[in-house]
Formats: sequence, structure tokens, C-alpha cells
Amino acid sequence: MKIFLQCAAIFVLSLFGVASSASAAPLSINANVGLQAFVSLSDAHIGATLNSLVGFSGTAEAKSGAWSTIEGGLRAATHGNVPETVFYAVPSGKYWVVGKGAQALPIGDRPYFAKVFSGKNAVGDLVIGRSTGAAVAIVAVPVRGENGTVTGLVGAAIDLSQLNAMLIRELGLSAGMLFWATDAHGITALHSDKANIMNNAMKDPFIAKTLRKMIATPSGEETYKFRNITRTVLYRHSSLTGWTYGFGIIH
Repeated sequence: MKIFLQCAAIFVLSLFGVASSASAAPLSINANVGLQAFVSLSDAHIGATLNSLVGFSGTAEAKSGAWSTIEGGLRAATHGNVPETVFYAVPSGKYWVVGKGAQALPIGDRPYFAKVFSGKNAVGDLVIGRSTGAAVAIVAVPVRGENGTVTGLVGAAIDLSQLNAMLIRELGLSAGMLFWATDAHGITALHSDKANIMNNAMKDPFIAKTLRKMIATPSGEETYKFRNITRTVLYRHSSLTGWTYGFGIIH
């Protein structure tokens, strides 16, 4: 996985050298390569966490329901992924965090909680973590008992600031380039300007209409103003997270 990410970043960086010299021109094929790399790198990091959790959820350790048995295996299964807080929860909403133990505040009211206990995976829910206070993306999967009933969930809260920093390094952005990713509600998950993470772009009247269009459309190109600066982006959706990803230039 690390070799793939490094190769992808090097490939994109070599192409950006051509695109950055004409930052005010219409987007070139290189911007499309940049968008594909952005989505692929982000999905690879998040997908690695998902795969780790799915693999662990079927083990005897996970099915035991005992935190003392679960913690070590869950830590080992997710080691080496993007920085994240890893946890286990039961139907009451009580949960335990690797390295921290039982937490005081339950998570049963989180939208992803009901989804997972209905038997589905949750990938990409954006919340402020209750055990860390950090902006995170949730990846969570059900743990099933012998009769197929969902008895618990294992999950990871991916630190968005750290994932964002990793992507900036891996993409090696040239001056005048930008990226962002938003969920279906307009909440910013990732951004080349980290100060925008977890902002609700729908509250900006100058971009709300354009953003709604991009969220509703699988892919395309848009030019818009954000904070009085013109930007042109190519965009597409991720089938893994459901986020809309944008990549382009600042004029």
C-alpha cells in the first residue's frame, strides 16, 4: 500500500510541473490526473481502515464481546493505518477506545451507530470525536454473533487534519492549485487550506448553489467564487465515502 501511494504521488507531481505554469488557463488533462490521484489516495487510506475493520470483525476476538479480549486484536489489526482512534461499541451505545478504555459519553445517538446496528458499514460520516474533540471521519462495521445478529461494532475515527496533511504531502501541490472534499450536506472533510475543514460551505451564499449542483452531479467542471477569489475545479464523487471531491486552480 505504501509503495502504491508513493508512486502515485511521484507520478502526479511530475505532471503538475506542466499544469502549474498556466494557472489561469482552462483546466488541462493534468488536472484530471490530479483529481483521480486525489480521490484514489484518499480512498486508499480510508479503504485500508475499512478493510482492517472488516477483517477483524469476523474474528473470535471481536465476537467475544469482551473488551479485554478485543483491544489487543483491534490494535494489531489497525496498526499502520492513517492516524485514527479505534473503538468498539455495544448496542447500548457504550464504547471503549484502544489505549483509553471505557468512555463516559455514549455514542448511540450518532447517525452511523443506527446504520451499523442495522447491519451496514458506515464510511465517511463527519463528526467531532467525543473521546478526542478532533474533527474525524468515521469508518465502522458490524460485529455479528453466531446467529448473524449484530452484537457490536468496531470503528475508527480518522483524524481529518492528519489525513489532510498526508494528502498534501503525497500530492505535492504546485502553487495555485487546490483540492477539497465535502459530504452530502456540504461539510468540508478535506481542503488544501486546512482552516476550512469541518466548515459548512452551504452557509456561503456565493457558493451554495454551485456546491449543491456538484453534490447532485456525479462529475463535471465548475468555475465559482469563494471568498471573492475565482476557482475552477474538476469534481467527481467517491463511491466509498459518498463525498464529492474537487481539484483545480485558483485564478
